[in-house]
Amino acid sequence: MHRKGVMDEITFKYLSAKRDLKPGRLYLLPKLHKLDPELIESVQQNPTLYKNVRIQGRPIVSLSGTVLERIGQYLDKFMLPAVLKQETHLRDSLEFINIIEKLQVKPDAYLVSFDIKEMYNNMSHVEMIDAVKHAWPTIIKCKHTILLPPLRYILELLKIVLENNEFMFNGKFYKTSTGVPMGNSLSPEITDLRVYEVLNSILRTFQHKQKISSLYRFRDDGFFIYNEGTDVEISQFFEHANRQHALLKFTHEKSQTKMQFLDVLVFKGLRFRETGILDLTTFRKRLKIISI
Repeated sequence: MHRKGVMDEITFKYLSAKRDLKPGRLYLLPKLHKLDPELIESVQQNPTLYKNVRIQGRPIVSLSGTVLERIGQYLDKFMLPAVLKQETHLRDSLEFINIIEKLQVKPDAYLVSFDIKEMYNNMSHVEMIDAVKHAWPTIIKCKHTILLPPLRYILELLKIVLENNEFMFNGKFYKTSTGVPMGNSLSPEITDLRVYEVLNSILRTFQHKQKISSLYRFRDDGFFIYNEGTDVEISQFFEHANRQHALLKFTHEKSQTKMQFLDVLVFKGLRFRETGILDLTTFRKRLKIISI
């Protein structure tokens, strides 16, 4: 790429610099917030019970220091600007708050949140590569801080990154056959590009799509408002959504009074009754630290 003039000198030196490389490593982040409050209470009263507690773990494959790390960072430079142009994309909780602060909602509207189960693991490499092809017209219109190469180079590097996710766990080597590891800097953007397509397809083919408004998503968490409809229709929407993709499946919650999304609690309080603008407060998951 450098010899053919599609990669600048600084990028070439960064990607080809000699360094100590190591394999990826898998570790688990404990999902303490998933523990039953009653179980937490019982362990607090009798600390010896902690030995019997089975805590769910979120698997993370860290690619830090691997041969793929910098290639992923390089590709991410071109994917991120396209993701930021998606009208449903959220950067963080603050952007969500700023949107809600300007939004007037009807009194009988439903507040809906949804989760895409195991999003990073449940997409094929082929469909993610195709998503980049489909997003290419948007990518080439974005401003980039480094030289954007032709599409064929992007796709070849992307294939290398997706098909060579190797890591070590418990003294053994493994290789992923589908999805992307959560420890790769490219993973959030490459999955965002594909999920954006999936969601658009779901919305386009849902019979009551005109009742859905203010749909926003941060990674695998989403939120929307359902207007002048019923909870049955909302359930039908997610039944429809779960038929659209072989692996991606959605869970959801709905309420006409309050809804937690990210670290924000959205509810119909005093301000809503006076102005039609939803009330907001911070949300904290209940968690007690127990000394053992």
